[in-house]
Amino acid sequence: LVKASKKLENAKLIVIGDSIVDHYVACEALGMSAEAPVIVVKEIEAKNFVGGAAIVASHIASLRSKCEFISVVGEDYQGKWIHNELENNSVKVKLFVDKNRPTTFKKRYLVENQKLFRVSRLDDHLINKQITKNILDHIEKISHSVNGIIISDFVYGLITEELITGIVNCAKKNNIKLFGDLQCSSQIGDISRMQDFTMLCPNE
Repeated sequence: LVKASKKLENAKLIVIGDSIVDHYVACEALGMSAEAPVIVVKEIEAKNFVGGAAIVASHIASLRSKCEFISVVGEDYQGKWIHNELENNSVKVKLFVDKNRPTTFKKRYLVENQKLFRVSRLDDHLINKQITKNILDHIEKISHSVNGIIISDFVYGLITEELITGIVNCAKKNNIKLFGDLQCSSQIGDISRMQDFTMLCPNE
């Protein structure tokens, strides 16, 4: 474990994937509504958490590795919040802004740690070719000093076929290890898109 820890301290990794802000609202149940068959709750406390691929980057930094997080966000408060939170956790951040989509925002309502329901604000259209090119150009620029690239796909449109192909080619050229993480609960993912990776961690 000590040897593994030392290797992690000297590692430089890229994490690329979907940015998500997880918003949790703790509530107290008051009873049933007289107007409709729904539960009435009172909001007690609300808090934001870094989610999606961003939390992977945050965990890597907590292990004292050097980590750069690459993602696409909207031109909104949530995108700026993720940037600030990750920088506070010692993650280098490179966010590309897509004005045609919001930063993925998931709001969960809980009573005594039991989830009542979730409301998601997102747009899962594929990123355009210009943003894809900008991401690949940036990865190529910093790849000479990188030990590994982690693609963390939450299937919200960032990880396109073109992006995967470009990252795989860059990794092969520079002898970089590739790690794939696919997570999908309410959407459909396909781990078979990730070919020639060092390790895959599908959560399908």
